Amino acid sequence: MRKTHARTAAVLGLAVTAAVPSVAGCSSSGSSPASSGPVTLAFVNWDGGMQAVVDQWNKENPNIQVKLSKPAGTGYTLYNKLITNNAAGTNPDVTEVEYQALPALISNKVIVPVDQYVGDLSGQFSKASLAQVQFEGKTYGVPQNICPMVFFYRKDIFDQLGLTAPTTWAQYAQDAAAVHAHNPKQYIGNFSAVDSGWFAGLAQQAGANWWTASGTTWNVGIDDAATQKVADYWSNLIQQGLVSPEPNWSPQWSTDMDNGTIIGWVSAQWAPNQLPSIAKDTAGKWVAAALPAWTAGDSTVGIWGGETEAVTSNSKHPAEAAKFVKWMNSSAEGVKLLIQNVDVFPASLANQSQDALKTPPPFMSDQPDYNTLMAQAAQNVRTFQIWGPNANVTFDAYSNDFAAALQNKSPLSGALTQMQQATVSDMRQRGFNVTTS
Repeated sequence: MRKTHARTAAVLGLAVTAAVPSVAGCSSSGSSPASSGPVTLAFVNWDGGMQAVVDQWNKENPNIQVKLSKPAGTGYTLYNKLITNNAAGTNPDVTEVEYQALPALISNKVIVPVDQYVGDLSGQFSKASLAQVQFEGKTYGVPQNICPMVFFYRKDIFDQLGLTAPTTWAQYAQDAAAVHAHNPKQYIGNFSAVDSGWFAGLAQQAGANWWTASGTTWNVGIDDAATQKVADYWSNLIQQGLVSPEPNWSPQWSTDMDNGTIIGWVSAQWAPNQLPSIAKDTAGKWVAAALPAWTAGDSTVGIWGGETEAVTSNSKHPAEAAKFVKWMNSSAEGVKLLIQNVDVFPASLANQSQDALKTPPPFMSDQPDYNTLMAQAAQNVRTFQIWGPNANVTFDAYSNDFAAALQNKSPLSGALTQMQQATVSDMRQRGFNVTTS
């Protein structure tokens, strides 16, 4: 599974410190030479299939052995533990980190830059991918995957209705009305008030930058015009009853996806790995298409999900740890193993055309060019310039405030304003110098 969809815990926001309000300035980048003898690296990762990747590395690198363990919890449960254990010096050498959580771990001095060990990555990864791991000129991981947002739809039902995949959000709204008019119990898709990363990706596509940083000053613009446009668009569809209010991952949503009540899903590259557990009876019926655009012909998309591996400040072998991370996420061999065993779509540009990607995911067996579409979408990804140091507080506010807006049938723009206020208030409470836009 290439993303986590559990609600984040606000605890991390309480742990984030702002002794130095900038992000990257908090971590040491002092040189640490490679060890002279055999070393063993502790690696924490929750992805199924990762053991096969580690086994191959260990086979080829007898002097740098990696010991893999799964954390007791994923996402922010793990990150909170990393922050707590950092002072005690008990963290692993390498840890899995979702992109949005990196600034918090940097700010708390949990992870260190790896530039001196991995070299210049600019020729191997897109600017959008590197933006997820680079802060103030320092690199804190090698991007593992990229998860462009795309539109999945039931082609059999679309064909019956005489519809094609919408290419613009205006067409999506028109098709939503046509679907619902034909069958009032059927919807083109849903709005998910539990998936802050989903909404963030849609805001990225529209041109939003929820956080920017300059020196020791942060600017927060979660309720900017671009994000307000996205919120208003979905508010309109919800008010007209043209999309389902059932959130992703709920039992009812899965039932509706399986029985054809919901016939589309605005999602991301990893969706085919989830569909077997969501809509088990519909294999081969779903097709992926480019995400609808705000302006016809614009191929810009945001991301939903994605992660890297970071070297911790507790590691006594950072050079060896970084060598392992770079091999896994950028070498042909390492990436092939990730594709085959962890269902990764690689951020590494050279590896996006691997033979291992010529076979579509089993659930999309009728779309042989599936990964070609993903590679095209990946070329047009637009992300935030930087994730904030308390993204989890923002994510929690999204889940709480957007769910309340749906229940109260109030405009989503009001929930967006509350997200902005919660984020700014928390950052200022932690000592960050914050401006708003």
